[in-house]
Amino acid sequence: MDALAAAKLAQAVYGASPTIGAEYAAARASVYGDRQEIVAFPGTDNIACWLADLDALAVEVPGFGRIHAGFWQSWLEIRAGVLGLPGTEVLIGHSEGAALALLCAANLILVSRPPKQVFAFEPPQLTTDATLKNLFAIFGVEVHLYRNGNDVVPIVPRLLEDWQHPGTLVTIGRPRLPFPNIEDHAIANVIAALQPLGDLDHVAV
Repeated sequence: MDALAAAKLAQAVYGASPTIGAEYAAARASVYGDRQEIVAFPGTDNIACWLADLDALAVEVPGFGRIHAGFWQSWLEIRAGVLGLPGTEVLIGHSEGAALALLCAANLILVSRPPKQVFAFEPPQLTTDATLKNLFAIFGVEVHLYRNGNDVVPIVPRLLEDWQHPGTLVTIGRPRLPFPNIEDHAIANVIAALQPLGDLDHVAV
């Protein structure tokens, strides 16, 4: 799957009834593909999601390293359902959903079922160490992390911890504002940036 197709699915999942998890829970997932090989996670769009976002302590999780507590607890809510799928190959998420997609990929590796690709659009910083990054590299998982323009979400500093991404964050698109902002965070603007000729520069940061 390419990034544009993945971003369009990341947008569509916001309006879909979840296959796994409750509609107003912090974590939900929708399953696509004839073989149920694609799993997409919507991002923050309800109170439960906001509470998870704000639970920004780091917790030590065996095999995962030090992880954002709110995102980890959200993942636990749907882990059994997602891991019960027969053959997940592609994971997609936007915002909080991007963090869930990355945690799902790591969990699949740890149960000896590594996925092929992860597309994480506008991901919040998830970890404080290189455990996940090394895990993805060792098992050859393609991890695509995108930040559109000057979106503030992927770079928000959190006190007391050295928060980071488990891979290289690639900046796409032309900023709508000349300073960190939330407007560039919208998945519709991510899609526009990924359209053919919509953006000629992809810069790793």
